[in-house]
Amino acid sequence: MFDDKSLNTLEYGKILEMLAAHAQSEGGKAACRALRPCDVREEAQLALDMTAEADRTLFEFSVSPSFAVDDIEEILVKAEKGAVLAIPEILKVGRALRVARRVAKSVSPVSGIPGLQAMLNGLFWDDKLEKDIFDSFISDTEVADNATPELRAIRIRIRRLGDNVKTKLQLFVTSPTYHKYLQDSIVTVRGDRYVIPVKSEFKGAISGLVHDQSASGATLYVEPMQIVELNNELKTEKLNEQAEIERILRSFSAAVSAHGDRLKASYATIVEMDSVFARAQLAHEMKAVRPELDVSGELSVKAGRHPLIDKTKVVPLTLAMRPEERMLLITGPNTGGKTVTLKMVGLFVCMALSGLYVPAKSAKTPVFDGVYSDIGDEQSIEQSLSTFSAHIKNIIGILAVITERSLVLFDELGAGTDPGEGAALAVSISDHVMSTGAKFLVTSHFNDLKEYALTTPGVVAASMEFDTATFRPTFRLAMGAIGTSNALDIASTLGLDKSIVESARGRISAEKRQFDNVLSAAEQTRRRAEQLVSDASLDREKAASALREAEKEKKIIAEKREKLDESIRRETKKLIEDSVEEADEILDKLKELLNNPVVEDKDVFEARALKRKLQNISAKYDTESIVEDEPDHSPLRPGDPVWVKSLSRRGVYKGCNPRGEADVSFGKLTVKVKSGDYYKVK
Repeated sequence: MFDDKSLNTLEYGKILEMLAAHAQSEGGKAACRALRPCDVREEAQLALDMTAEADRTLFEFSVSPSFAVDDIEEILVKAEKGAVLAIPEILKVGRALRVARRVAKSVSPVSGIPGLQAMLNGLFWDDKLEKDIFDSFISDTEVADNATPELRAIRIRIRRLGDNVKTKLQLFVTSPTYHKYLQDSIVTVRGDRYVIPVKSEFKGAISGLVHDQSASGATLYVEPMQIVELNNELKTEKLNEQAEIERILRSFSAAVSAHGDRLKASYATIVEMDSVFARAQLAHEMKAVRPELDVSGELSVKAGRHPLIDKTKVVPLTLAMRPEERMLLITGPNTGGKTVTLKMVGLFVCMALSGLYVPAKSAKTPVFDGVYSDIGDEQSIEQSLSTFSAHIKNIIGILAVITERSLVLFDELGAGTDPGEGAALAVSISDHVMSTGAKFLVTSHFNDLKEYALTTPGVVAASMEFDTATFRPTFRLAMGAIGTSNALDIASTLGLDKSIVESARGRISAEKRQFDNVLSAAEQTRRRAEQLVSDASLDREKAASALREAEKEKKIIAEKREKLDESIRRETKKLIEDSVEEADEILDKLKELLNNPVVEDKDVFEARALKRKLQNISAKYDTESIVEDEPDHSPLRPGDPVWVKSLSRRGVYKGCNPRGEADVSFGKLTVKVKSGDYYKVK
């Protein structure tokens, strides 16, 4: 059970207030404040899935739907009872229809959000009803002329009659005959009837009906008899206007009543979606991650930051309890962060089971059926309970309800009474909680509990670190360590007289000093081991980095070689093409000389010159274009690369006959090469 007392102790309500600040509607804010952890795995998993989908919608697809909807629940109840809704109430319904339509339109295109897409089916909107509402009402107090044709016609008649009345009254105001009787040259209104202000001493000078007088009695507001009938007609039309407005309001009230159930479900869906998106917004603000609901029973937090501590000051905490570990004992100095650690774990569990992300690098939690805590000063003056008595009473209530699926948090168990008896009680209570199978986190300074942690299976210890150089806590949690309280060192650092501190040291029993020395030695050994592991990790990282650099360099060299080989092939091809072209020209000239029936000396001389030129081309090709591969003296096998000397080409060895003649392939072409004309290359 997630009782309000424990939730208040963990300050879960402050998290909900932070959440509510991200909701856009009053209903959404109320839903955020009413959020409670869930002890059913499927429901808690669904809540986290919905938060993930909202996060995807907001920050992957950049869709930010507006949930700013008015609370219409009471309005719908009123409409269902047949009451006539006021203009502001009808406008609120219209805005709810508009919000539902816009939310559906903005969220529908987003993919990969099955939960939210299913919620969209609960939204209701009616384009015509929405348009009619906003076309009919200009504000919370004013109905538009075009609300109905009848209302428009009535108001046209009202304006025409009003203009006629004011025109006739203007004759009184501007007439020199009546000027001396009037207090002011104006036309005004009293009781929905147009009148003129007449001096009281000229009461009978203008025939008409007196509707009012000024506070001083010096002015009478008179309706001249000439316009009484027009004012009567105007009054009748205004009554008709009110009747038509009443009819319009009844019509809209009936429409709202007809859609009451769908509007109620749609409003509830908008409120729920508002709270879901608020969870995603809070996760983004806290730079939080999705916690994993672990089925094996592991409880762990990596680099967790308490969400209620200043981000610039909070020290990340890491802890882990494997499935078989039932109890975590947290020791260490006062003001070192033990209570904060306890609260952070409890708060993270409640947040995770409420569908909230947690500010950490990662987190795992089982699905608990309740979080029970005894943290802080429980002294009660009203019930005449001491701190110790209040704690014990609270613990008794907790022990009566916990199960193997519960999380129990006890801060300074057994404190506030005789140390010997308190320590014995703390061990016995711990043993009892362990027997229930519940996960149990406890903070303590008792050596008896430290010894219990060292000797009891299923118990793991951790200590808040203490800097022995500065005699100040570091607020970091060291798993597997058991720390000392360092009370005397802290007292000395805070300024307590050294003689008092030294006197206190002398009063500590030899057994306790020996135990503390053992713990200190163990802590130093643990830190040295941590440093060795850290150094080894650093060496491994350096070696891995060097290997990555070597692989990178090897790849670069291979790429350069490929480019060089390609460049050589291109140059060789160009040289061959140029040589062949030049040789073709020489051969053409030789053919011309041979075809000449009359051979002269000069022709013979030219033919010899052409022959030498052809030989020079061959020599140049042999010396400049042929680049032999480096020989490989290992045994030759089919598939190995070989160099054919007579062809000056690289091929693939396919096999050979008894005479040593080899079959060598050059792409699709395979040729037979004599023995000694080829060799294996690297």
